[in-house]
Amino acid sequence: MKCDCANCPTHVCYTKGVNCTGVPADEVLAEYTEEERKIMKAAAYVEGTFYSNITRLQETAEFAKAMRYKKLGMAFCIGLNEEARYIARFYQQQGFTFYSVCCKNCSVAKKELGLKQVKPELSHEAMCNPKMQAKFLAEKGTELYISCGLCVGHDTIFNKSCEGPVTTLVVKDRLLAHNPLGAIYSRYWKRKLGIMEPGEV
Repeated sequence: MKCDCANCPTHVCYTKGVNCTGVPADEVLAEYTEEERKIMKAAAYVEGTFYSNITRLQETAEFAKAMRYKKLGMAFCIGLNEEARYIARFYQQQGFTFYSVCCKNCSVAKKELGLKQVKPELSHEAMCNPKMQAKFLAEKGTELYISCGLCVGHDTIFNKSCEGPVTTLVVKDRLLAHNPLGAIYSRYWKRKLGIMEPGEV
């Protein structure tokens, strides 16, 4: 497998059933556990039923319902505390038991780990604490973990530390209103990043 699908000109794997990997279907299917097959079925149900008709906020609820999850847990960035309140309200109204833990939990100073501060003049700037976000949510019996605007890097620790499946609801991008693809959709940003197509103006 070349692992260069981003530059494939045809993507006939999707449109024509062409398998360019050389890995037969039975070997692929053998890779999936029973729990993963259940997740695949629920994900396909949501995609096939609601395609382009509901938001990701709603899709996450429908997926959780299809999986029969009762307890959802969200790790969110303190910078999205207002958004987190609306998100929590929505999932509670959908009938879920909903837990949330902000990134600054435990209020451990960045200085304790020798971390760079955003505002060096502060005597106490709390570090993000993704490991404990996962731990506290696990202690509540979380069945589906939701990542909401965690910093790059912190999200990797959160995902790695969770005891169950993780889905991402929000990806942080402070410059682009939490829409990282805005850099790809804007020719100004494409120019700035040096990724414009030849001849593109």
